[in-house]
Amino acid sequence: MADWDALPKLASSRRITVNLNNVTSAPARITTVTTDSKIFIAVAATGVVVLLMASVLVPISLALTYTGPFTTTSLSSITTTTDTTTTTTTTTDTTTTTTTDALSECSSYTTINDVTRLTTAGSGSGCDTAVFNSTTACVRFSGAGGTQLATSAPASNQCTTQAPGWYSGSLPGSGVSNNETVCYAWSLNNCKWSNTIQVTNCGSFYVWGLISPPVCNLRYCTA
Repeated sequence: MADWDALPKLASSRRITVNLNNVTSAPARITTVTTDSKIFIAVAATGVVVLLMASVLVPISLALTYTGPFTTTSLSSITTTTDTTTTTTTTTDTTTTTTTDALSECSSYTTINDVTRLTTAGSGSGCDTAVFNSTTACVRFSGAGGTQLATSAPASNQCTTQAPGWYSGSLPGSGVSNNETVCYAWSLNNCKWSNTIQVTNCGSFYVWGLISPPVCNLRYCTA
């Protein structure tokens, strides 16, 4: 009887031991699984982030470096050009001229035929301050007294005066009027005195716009 009574106790004791082992070992396995799961989730999340970043950065990189057949402009080849305009001002000395169509002197003038004005005439005391004044007089020389003013310097005491006057400028072309200088020769100076006159080429003759000489005895000479 004593041995049989002991059997239930032993059996009961074994069942309790088994249950206790099961209860105490379960939390250890759960803890292990939970830690491994966290590591796996962290690694997986990191991989997903890397893949997402790669999916964004790679196309952008390719787009910036791609120079395929449809690319027409390269950012590195754009050149800005600034056009600079330089303005150059040229100053030209000109002589004002007027055509005869706009001038009255070719049809309205005074004719002078005076052989004493020729450069071949001798000395004298003639003075044109008594003939001309400050107002321009249009004169046409003609006949034996010469057809134009002398264009080279005569000697002193010619043209029936002491200081003969001669035209020192260039004669204008047909239909043109110029302002030029008359010089008066005295002693060794071919242009001791001077004044400005106007000369007009009327085609077959010249008309001279004469004024009074600076002093006496000065006179316009002809040739």
